[in-house]
Amino acid sequence: MISPAALRRLRAHPLRPDVELCLGRRRAYAVGGSVRDACLGRMFTDLDVACDDSRGLAAALARRKRGALVVLDEETRVYRVAARKSSDRGLPRGCAASEGFSGAAFQADFAEIRGRDILSDLARRDFTVDSIAVPLPLPEAAGAKAEAVDPFGGLSDLKWRLLRRTGERIFEEDPLRLLRAFRLASRLGLSIEPGTLAALRSSRRLILRAAGERIRGELLLLFCAPDCARWLEEMDQAGLLTTVFEDLEPGRRCAEVYYGPGGVLRHTLEAVARMDFLLAGLRRVFGRLAGPIQRHLAERFGSIEKQSAILRLAVLLHDVAKPECARRVGGRLRFFGHERRGAERVSEILRRLRFSREEEQIASTLALHHLRPGNLAANDTVSNKAVFRFFRDLGRLGVSQLLLAWADHASYLESAKLASVLRWAARDPHTFRTRAALPEETAKTLRHLQVIAFLLRRYFLKPEASRPQRLLDGRDVMDALGLPPGPPVGETLRKLEEAQGEGRVRTREEALRFIRRLRLR
Repeated sequence: MISPAALRRLRAHPLRPDVELCLGRRRAYAVGGSVRDACLGRMFTDLDVACDDSRGLAAALARRKRGALVVLDEETRVYRVAARKSSDRGLPRGCAASEGFSGAAFQADFAEIRGRDILSDLARRDFTVDSIAVPLPLPEAAGAKAEAVDPFGGLSDLKWRLLRRTGERIFEEDPLRLLRAFRLASRLGLSIEPGTLAALRSSRRLILRAAGERIRGELLLLFCAPDCARWLEEMDQAGLLTTVFEDLEPGRRCAEVYYGPGGVLRHTLEAVARMDFLLAGLRRVFGRLAGPIQRHLAERFGSIEKQSAILRLAVLLHDVAKPECARRVGGRLRFFGHERRGAERVSEILRRLRFSREEEQIASTLALHHLRPGNLAANDTVSNKAVFRFFRDLGRLGVSQLLLAWADHASYLESAKLASVLRWAARDPHTFRTRAALPEETAKTLRHLQVIAFLLRRYFLKPEASRPQRLLDGRDVMDALGLPPGPPVGETLRKLEEAQGEGRVRTREEALRFIRRLRLR
């Protein structure tokens, strides 16, 4: 039996009354994610229904709501009806805006009952928390209760917040469930039950049978998790992380003398944890720049969630080539060229997993340039020319590059040490002085973080230095200098942009004088 609160949330779904009015003599059940989320008190917009004659019921609802009928899978008879509720008026009795439904877009998914009855259908599902069904129509009377069909104890697992498999063959039937277990646990705040975790570990090689496109979809959802690093750690303990990303395995025993047990792979996972920390606390780290950074990420990638996922993915892969580039020079371990080789490796990995061309280019570019902020920090002064060249080369990816570099460098400090110096991390690196006696490595890392904050301030607060507006175009240069089309025109424009970035040229008149002086040299 589901709780009164869960029943109320199911009843509150705006499409539920219309679905029930269209039932006729059909058998139908609320199932899957909608029942699970209602029991957990989570907001849901999709109503999942298992029924007889799924196409007929979906078509009837689409006609009633004047919504769109979408075929999700004709072979298994799965259909979707989309609709929108624009106000609280007309919501079912007992539903309020606080239920999370007002003004949202809604949909109902209809799947044919598989097997002879609902029990057979539930037995085909993967995890117990998704194998709960509630018969429709729901009881309307005040204080009424709803019996649940719960053959695998999903309600009990929800109570104890456990993710448990329904049967011994679920991973063989669909290897993608190996990844889905971690994604679902991360999204719902569940722990994977020990027996399920053991089965997952022993079945981990099955993931290699899954199509790259499906793996990509699950990975991107997992990389959206605010505590992504924790789940990557659990995936690694189960042997799944380096089964999916086999190129990471050599890093486990590389540079242990430098990074400690776990080597480069340990450093990589700690860097992802720092990215989690950064994305959750942009205001704490960067103060008033947090808003502009969030807006920039949302504008560049459609949503900050998508960019967060790509950032975490790029952090995970940014040092992938260190093992093959590791060399001892004068008794010191060096990784010459690992950023260039790493960019190539990232492209190979993401192509294999069917990531989009844009996603591949972003992650490989971030791997290629991940040393640049640190190289700038090695100088006593970060010049205007250096700032300009950094953002000229990275363009709108410059901000993402700096966030990745922050996570990379912050990973060298333990959590307590990072917390102790965070109050200084956004100070100007050129004028910063502290009375505290900091260990050399801590001071070095703090300077890296300060240089990153300095570059972000330049990008958002002094755009004329980091991304100056073009004062002249190629035609202007040719007319002013009497040049034909060719490389000298482009070289003149490049030097003009650098002069603008350094603040030596601010107006069109100054730009014309500048290029004429170049011509005389």
